Amino acid sequence: MIDLREVSFSYPSAAGGSRPVFDRLSLSIPRGRYVFLMGPNGSGKSTLGKLVKGLLSPSSGQVRIAGQPLKPGEISPRIGYLFSNPENQIVSSLVEEDVAFGPGNRGLEPALLALRVEESLRRVGMEAYRRHAPHLLSGGQQQKIVIAGILAMECEALVLDEPTSMIDPESRREILDLFLKLHREKSLTFLHISHSLEDALRSEELIYLEEGRVLYSGPPEEFLTSPRFSESCPLQIPPLLRLVRGLRDRGHSLPPGIRSYDELKRALLGHSLFLDTRENKNL
Repeated sequence: MIDLREVSFSYPSAAGGSRPVFDRLSLSIPRGRYVFLMGPNGSGKSTLGKLVKGLLSPSSGQVRIAGQPLKPGEISPRIGYLFSNPENQIVSSLVEEDVAFGPGNRGLEPALLALRVEESLRRVGMEAYRRHAPHLLSGGQQQKIVIAGILAMECEALVLDEPTSMIDPESRREILDLFLKLHREKSLTFLHISHSLEDALRSEELIYLEEGRVLYSGPPEEFLTSPRFSESCPLQIPPLLRLVRGLRDRGHSLPPGIRSYDELKRALLGHSLFLDTRENKNL
């Protein structure tokens, strides 16, 4: 679905030269994969996301979306982009008008446009707010509106650039659960950019960037339990992962790739395992 082939990119520097970010970077994200992109500040995470969408163009190499190369300056209609601040992506004074803005600009027939808007709002649980003013809603609700607009355009992949960094904890959980729901139901491709280790466990694949290079690509649990990671910051291992490891150490047989507490509960119930009161409280 997403292919970067020998991509190089630099930003202009204050001294008049250039600051390289990527030098012949290559990576591939298959259709329907949920990929988590993490790394230290300045590693190139957001730059990579913008290259995928077409908001930036490489100085050399090629970005291909669904097999088609992006031309310089071309913004891919197949890719939806979600920024951290939803207010920056809301353009209308009514929720339904905002959701209709993108597909409406593509010349969609009014009847089909209305169906797209209705279905997209239903998928994100915001159908009751269609006549509300977006600026009066919470940050989490605004983010759902932006997601509905992306769904209405029938994008095949979503780039999530720190999508929960500016919303409250309860809304954050709702948004993350919504991403997993959309991934399961619509088989969308996700490139999720974040520093949150807890969020990383929700992905199928983790890519770790450092200084513009891919240092790891594989299962998130394997990376987070590797000596390279755990020896440098053992206290940062996500609570869910610590709980899963503890249960396995006690002899419980759990499937690989548990991505949320709900999935852990289903796995435990599916294996007819009984936890004591203390463990149930942890769930």
